[in-house]
Amino acid sequence: MTATVDLHSVRDRALKTLLSHLEGSRTDQFREIERFERDDYQDPELAEAERDRIFGAVPFIVAHSSELPGPHDFVSADLPRNKAIVVRQKDGTVKAFVNACRHRGAELVTEPSGRCRIFSCPYHRWAYDPDGRLRTVTLDDTFGEFDRSKLGLVELPVEERHGFVWIVDNAQRGIDVAGWLGPEMDEILGSFGIDRLVSVDPHVYRRPANWKILQDGFLDNYHVKYAHPNTAGKMLHTNAVALEDYGRHFWFLTSRKSIDQFIGQDVSWTPSMIDHTIESCFLAPNTMLLRHATHIELLTFRPTGADPGEAIMEMRILAPSIEDSGLEAGHWHKRWEKNWKILVSILHDEDFPILDGSQRALSSLDAGTMLLGRNELAGHLFRREIRRLLDVGPEG
Repeated sequence: MTATVDLHSVRDRALKTLLSHLEGSRTDQFREIERFERDDYQDPELAEAERDRIFGAVPFIVAHSSELPGPHDFVSADLPRNKAIVVRQKDGTVKAFVNACRHRGAELVTEPSGRCRIFSCPYHRWAYDPDGRLRTVTLDDTFGEFDRSKLGLVELPVEERHGFVWIVDNAQRGIDVAGWLGPEMDEILGSFGIDRLVSVDPHVYRRPANWKILQDGFLDNYHVKYAHPNTAGKMLHTNAVALEDYGRHFWFLTSRKSIDQFIGQDVSWTPSMIDHTIESCFLAPNTMLLRHATHIELLTFRPTGADPGEAIMEMRILAPSIEDSGLEAGHWHKRWEKNWKILVSILHDEDFPILDGSQRALSSLDAGTMLLGRNELAGHLFRREIRRLLDVGPEG
C-alpha cells in the first residue's frame, strides 16, 4: 500500500522551519487575529450542543489498550452523555456499555477499573455477563415475564486502534476510527508503535473549567516561559511552532532549548533530533499526543454533561514496558514516579490555577471581546474543527 505521508520528510521540513523560526524569532501563523466572547465557555446551550454534536457523534479516546490487559478487565468512565463501562471480552475484543442496570437504573460499577466476570447490580442483584447479556433476574418467578434478550446492557460503539480504545458516546451511532482520523493521521499514529507501550498510572482530574479552556491551554506554546518560568520555561522554547494541517487534525513540532546548537546550520532530521524536539498531534475533537524521546504523553479533555463550567482531563504516560525498556523493575518504577511528580507539580501549581481562574473570570458579564493571536495557530485550528462539527455534523 502506498504511504500517504512521508513522516521523515515532514519532520525534516518542520525541523528546518523551526530552526529558521528560532533564528528570526518567528512562528507559524494563522491568517488573522480571531475574536471571541465569554459565551464560548459559559453558554449552557452551546455546552449541550457540544455534548451531543461532538462527543455524541465522533470517536475519542477513553483508554489505552494496556489498561485492559486480559479478559474481564474493565475501566469505567464519566463521558459527556453517558456513564460507561469498557470491558475486555474472552476473544480479546472490547465492548462498551452504559453503566446502568436495565431494571431500575442503578450504577453497576463504581470503581475506576478492575476485573469482573459478572456485573451485579447493588440494588436488586440483577446480573449481567461481560458481553452485556442479562444473566440473572432475582426472584424471577414473582417478577413477571419479559424478553430478556432485549434487556441486556445498552451498548456503545467502541473500537480498538493504534493501542487506544475509542468510543462514540451515543448508542445510536456507529464508529470508524480510521475514517475519522483520515489517511495521514492514521498512518502517523500507526508509525508510533503505541500498541507496544504501556499506560503508567493514568491520572484523572475533574476541574471547574470549560473543556475548551483546558484544551486551549495544552495546545498553547505562547505561554510557556510566562506561566512556567522556573520549570518548563527553562527547558522549552516559547512561541516557535512548525505545523502540518491535515484537515480535522494536525501535527506540529516544538523544541527544547538544547536545539539551539543547530541554529544557523543546514541540518537534516536524524533519529537523534528526537532528543531536542517534541512531536505533537492534535486528534480532534479533544486529544493532545506528545511524543518525547523516551515516552508519549496523552492528554484528553471532555465536558461533564452539558455543564459549561466543569470538565474532565485525563493524562497518560505511555512508556516501554519493564521488559522492553531493559530496566530493572525498581528503576523503571522510580523513573516514571519521578516523571509523574514533575508533571503533576506543573499542572497543579502552574497550569490549573490559571485555567480555573479563566473560567471564574469569564463569569463576568462584561468581560469584553477577547483575542486569539495569529501566532496561536493551534488554537485557531482547534476552533475551526469545533465550529465545523457544530455547524454540519461529523459527516459534513
